[in-house]
Amino acid sequence: MQIRAEITPAHRVGEYNEQDEEQFIMVDTDRFQFPPIDDDAPQTPQSNSAGTVDMVNSQTADNAKSDSVNMSADTSVETSTNTSDNTSTTASSNQAAHKIAEEKHSGHRMQNNHGAHQGKKKYFHIATPEWWTKFKESKFYSIWEKRIKFSYGAYAVVFFLVLSQMDALQQWGTALDQSYDPHSDLSLWQQIFESTYTYLSSVAGWLNGFALALIYLVLLFIINRFWIATGVFVTLMTVFGIANKIKISLRNEPIIPSDFMFLSGGQGESITSFISGDLEALVHAAVAYVIWFFIICIALQFIDKRRAFIYCSWRHPLRNVKNIVGTASRILAAILSVVFLLNYSFGVANTESGTYEFLTENFGYAPKPWNTYEDAQANGTITTFLSLTKIRAMEKPNQYNKQAMQAIAKKYQQQADQINAERSTKLTDNTVIAVLSESFSDPTRVPGISFSEDPIPFIRDLKNNTTSGLMLSSGYGGGTANLEFQELSGLSMALFDPSLLSPYQQLIPKLPGLYTFNQAWNQACGSKDCSVAFHPYQKNFYLRDSNYKKFGFSKFETLDTDPAVTHQDKLEKSIYVSDAAAYANVLDEVRSNDRNQFVQLITMQNHTPYTTQYDPGTNQFVGANTSPDLDEHERKAISAYAKGLNYTDQETQQFLSQLDAVDKPITVIFYGDHLPGLYSTAHKDPNNELALHETDYFIWSNAKSRELNPHLNDQMNQYSASNYFLAQSATHLNAKVSPYLALLTQTHEAIPAMARITPTNGTWAPGDTVTVVDHEGKLIPENQLNDHAKELLHDYMLIQYDMTVGDHYLDDMKFTAMPQ
Repeated sequence: MQIRAEITPAHRVGEYNEQDEEQFIMVDTDRFQFPPIDDDAPQTPQSNSAGTVDMVNSQTADNAKSDSVNMSADTSVETSTNTSDNTSTTASSNQAAHKIAEEKHSGHRMQNNHGAHQGKKKYFHIATPEWWTKFKESKFYSIWEKRIKFSYGAYAVVFFLVLSQMDALQQWGTALDQSYDPHSDLSLWQQIFESTYTYLSSVAGWLNGFALALIYLVLLFIINRFWIATGVFVTLMTVFGIANKIKISLRNEPIIPSDFMFLSGGQGESITSFISGDLEALVHAAVAYVIWFFIICIALQFIDKRRAFIYCSWRHPLRNVKNIVGTASRILAAILSVVFLLNYSFGVANTESGTYEFLTENFGYAPKPWNTYEDAQANGTITTFLSLTKIRAMEKPNQYNKQAMQAIAKKYQQQADQINAERSTKLTDNTVIAVLSESFSDPTRVPGISFSEDPIPFIRDLKNNTTSGLMLSSGYGGGTANLEFQELSGLSMALFDPSLLSPYQQLIPKLPGLYTFNQAWNQACGSKDCSVAFHPYQKNFYLRDSNYKKFGFSKFETLDTDPAVTHQDKLEKSIYVSDAAAYANVLDEVRSNDRNQFVQLITMQNHTPYTTQYDPGTNQFVGANTSPDLDEHERKAISAYAKGLNYTDQETQQFLSQLDAVDKPITVIFYGDHLPGLYSTAHKDPNNELALHETDYFIWSNAKSRELNPHLNDQMNQYSASNYFLAQSATHLNAKVSPYLALLTQTHEAIPAMARITPTNGTWAPGDTVTVVDHEGKLIPENQLNDHAKELLHDYMLIQYDMTVGDHYLDDMKFTAMPQ
């Protein structure tokens, strides 16, 4: 048998290191037998006509030794065996070999028990060629050999300098009042540091720093070349920071994980078309910087005599202790860095995690899920991005599989058939207007609050004549979008994992789509034009702009969309659009469209703050506020809030009167999303918890609807939650239902309202338990529900899991389809 190996020249004869592994040839003497040789006698290789050099074994069975033979770099080594006599082995070369010398380096020996020679491995070193010798004697090589071997201390200094630079960039990206001036005498980075260096010690600076450090370490331990990892890190973070700056400039919204889904859909070109001239200058400056920085990093990698950040040997990981420890350390460091980054990412999104607790207690981390831009400003763009990467929306329910979902679809189709046998109309034969009235609730229901004049006389009277009641809200002082999400989808926040604070921010962007009730109107009229929405504020709040597109709305008009909402009038000194103007936008839409539609309206008039928007001299509720034991600040705020409610009451009366004059059937779902967070005295008493989470709602139909459907089913004084409103509307209109609405109808009868109470007044955190109330508003422990209610609740959980993070089996089972 013959073995041929082409070997590269060695740097130094007789010396071994990992970098020179490829310069050695290894021959196993248990396969190639050599005749015994006298160690004291000189041995000279014999040349033959083939131009080879005979190599003989210098090892006996009693005295094992390793031999090395210097050979030419471009010489092939041929070793042959003769199995018949098994007595000699011959190797040849064009050049005479030196004397066979004993090699005592322990790393050049390998034991393999076999035969008389005990499996010794032979290592032969290749002789240095003449050109290499001359190169080593050159001035360049002498300088090259003296190049710097950077210390780990130097690496640490560079690490923190680069980290600070990237942190400053992320901070600068969220500053709307800061922009790059290409005509300035200062460079891009000088402009960035000049405006943001003081913010590096802020909450956002610290949190960004933690996340950036973890990302940097992941790249470093995976690449294992400090300068290359630094170049890659700076490139990635500069791209991320500049992209954030551009998106925030265009949309007041930072980069979030769902943006990568948008890019993967081939929309990158359409994004770049929106970049203006000043932003193009920023991009050019950033690109130039990244290119030069990366070139410098590559040069430093060549200059640095330390090749690897962590020593390791992939070719011979088990050869010696140094290789074993080094290789194991390299692998372990890479794995742990990735684990730490993932743990941090999942931790900032999970309110029950140790990471979340550590950051909130020690660094003041306070997520703002209602607005990604505000969250990025307060907690850092990297933290915002990571907090949205992995959300545990729901645990997989027991018995969830395709067969179970088929059984549920069949079960509630039968329930729908039973309900529909007694109903005569279609829900989509009506225009339904859902009005989420910001912070609307009756203040006189709050313990300790009283007025000598009723702030909401019209709505109070209306509730006695149409379907109405109290709605259990999951929020106090905030959480609007969660109630809106429930109303549109029929899903319940109480069934999600407590760590899911805002589906609009954390869940919907990751879903390809989600069923919402407005889609029934789209299907009925064969066009998305039958779903429209209005919100007289910013489109980016709660990511509504992108979410409403997924919901199937043909348009979503706000103050900053194109076109914007037409009516934008304000009351007195208020900074928000009035309810009268918001209603006017809806009236224009309804009057201009002959088809039945689903219209969503989210108002802003009664949003916090409650300070000086109304003149105290003309605000009758300043004098009518008879609430005892309130400090001056709370009293003023409540009086101002009551004045806003009174305006809403009057404007709603006028709105319904105008809808009565429209010659098509219209039904209005009106509800307050949560109480304002201004009842500090009542909030101190834990016995007031339920009262501070009860808002008002009503479902009303206009004259044309009552004319066409004289048997409206009005049900007053009903406890409810916003996820039941469409099912209640179907009951109110005596309309037929889908299997999904049949489930919600039955669940509302068994479990009138449930919510995971969430302290949203100033901070967002998960509710510890699910609050369940009966028809009279009394609390029911969840474990004391009857068997029928528990069965419905389990079915509800299976359905919600399937529709959100499950396998969407119900999509093919017509579960949400309205009867034709």
